[in-house]
Amino acid sequence: MKITRVGTYLGAMVEDFTLDPGDPDLGKVLRQLLTAHKVVKFKRQFLSPADHVAVAATIATPEIHPFGSEKDPVVQGITPFQPYREQPEVSGIYHTAEHTGNLNAWHSDLNWRQYPTYASVLIARKIPPVGGDTVFADMSAAFLTLPAEIREELQGLKVEHDWMNIYRKSFASNPELLATLREKYPAQYHPLVLTHPVSKAPVLFSNRVSGRRFVGTTDERSLELMDLVHRRASLPEVQCRFSWEAGDVTMWDNLAVQHYAVSDYAPHERRMERVTVSSERLWD
Repeated sequence: MKITRVGTYLGAMVEDFTLDPGDPDLGKVLRQLLTAHKVVKFKRQFLSPADHVAVAATIATPEIHPFGSEKDPVVQGITPFQPYREQPEVSGIYHTAEHTGNLNAWHSDLNWRQYPTYASVLIARKIPPVGGDTVFADMSAAFLTLPAEIREELQGLKVEHDWMNIYRKSFASNPELLATLREKYPAQYHPLVLTHPVSKAPVLFSNRVSGRRFVGTTDERSLELMDLVHRRASLPEVQCRFSWEAGDVTMWDNLAVQHYAVSDYAPHERRMERVTVSSERLWD
């Protein structure tokens, strides 16, 4: 295995290694790589959907997206739909000339759940001739860019994370279903400065997509701090950037980093498929 660092704080390219779900040591290796590098890319693996799920399962328990659908996505391009009936854990994130890229915002995957996603495993199925990169930001490094007095102020605050920020409009014509989903998936409150359950490093755990407010301070100060915190991911100093080829697999520690899918490839098509795994067992 050859490992090449990509960024100062995060990111590694792994060569001369095959993601074989039958390898009894694969899960241990992948967890070690995620802890050490936070974002790891494996070139041209061409995993089948079944092997995609099996590889992710060596890291932790795969999840099924709460709003997954075998038909059209609830929100085109954002809500993953399930392209393979036998692998419902696979989320298809497809953008076309008609439905252009709309994930160009800093975010983490499913951190509005009780147990936020631990790791995401993304494979490129079809890539545009140019563009479509993904940028990652190390939110531990981002925390350390803040002045000491701000870091101290953030300790002890919580973030209200809510899927309604993303999906509310999609259920405007069906308020009964919206009420049912609201009850099933209530807003979640996670520490703003999250202690990572594996590395124990402090992590800024909020973003503009799902973070609604900071709890433990005044509303006015919450708005001020949210703007300050949410802009941290945009610092080039804490980022790394990956381009894609068909068959590439990139996995990242979703508790430690945020990502941004660069939507600069219209009218070309970009087809990605993702499996996420739960962090539930990490907190034991």
